[in-house]
Amino acid sequence: MRPRGRRRAAEAQLGQTLPLIVFFMMSLLGVSGLVLDLGNGYTQRRSVQNEADAAAIAGADAIVSGNYSSAAQQMAAKNGRPADQVSVTFDGTDTVTVTVSRIAPTFFLKVFGKSSIPVSATAVARLEALAAVRGHVSPYAVKEDVYANGSGTTLFKESQPGAYGTIDLPTTDNLTGGSCSGNTNKGTPSNISPELSDQLPAGQLVIGGCLSVKSGASQPSGNVVNQIPPGNNQMSQDLQSLGNGQYQVIPQSWTDSNGLPPRLMYIPIVNTLPSGNGQATITGFAWFYMTSATGGGSGLTINGQWVSLQLAPTGQTTGYVPGAIGQILTSELVG
Repeated sequence: MRPRGRRRAAEAQLGQTLPLIVFFMMSLLGVSGLVLDLGNGYTQRRSVQNEADAAAIAGADAIVSGNYSSAAQQMAAKNGRPADQVSVTFDGTDTVTVTVSRIAPTFFLKVFGKSSIPVSATAVARLEALAAVRGHVSPYAVKEDVYANGSGTTLFKESQPGAYGTIDLPTTDNLTGGSCSGNTNKGTPSNISPELSDQLPAGQLVIGGCLSVKSGASQPSGNVVNQIPPGNNQMSQDLQSLGNGQYQVIPQSWTDSNGLPPRLMYIPIVNTLPSGNGQATITGFAWFYMTSATGGGSGLTINGQWVSLQLAPTGQTTGYVPGAIGQILTSELVG
């Protein structure tokens, strides 16, 4: 039989330990609840950040058409929650800022009378133009004043060598950013024909790159262009207008692995062209859709339309020029 004194001591110890156990358990529950609320807050924060990022990109994509606000709001609604508050601002030139705010519910903090916490995120996206292209490159360069921000309708006219220049193009293994050095496909009719129909892809060209110009080079027949699908003056089969000179590609059986129609070409824009063989410096790039061609040789003329088009970010970019048609556009998150 346990002595009465020992029993009382044990009961006293138990009486002291129970409050400690209760305190420990309450603390553990409190920390677990706080971790749960913090984790939920982090998850909600990432959710609204993803919503803001997607909305800002969509808004920047729609700057040219003027629908940046509605495009951003629609994308936010697609990726967010009905009660989310979405604010869209535009700097008037090339940048859209989207802020998304959300009231996130709490779990443990409800015990202390806080049933929700506010979370918000901001994303900034900028509309830019590509400063480097490869693949669908035209074997012709066009002077800036002839391109005239997309007001011209001619890609090439053999009888006006000071306005349009036949150029060598870098091969796909040429990493110089131009055609003044390294391996090239010369601006000859045997190369121009497959280049125009996108059967001889070019290597990368960059703004500031040097082009080897053959202004008086002989030309192939205009039938090279006329036989490219879908046929002459049928641009509406390849491109859908979004307004303000901006288009999107309509997928067709003849589009290439990148989803681009063969009549759509990257055009190097240059500030000057030599009167004969020489060199020119690339100052920009533009899209040109070839609608038809006439003549051949010394009488070749290629006509068409400058069009602006969006592409996914692929590398070097330069500033977007408001109002210019033919730009190769991309949108990137910058904040």
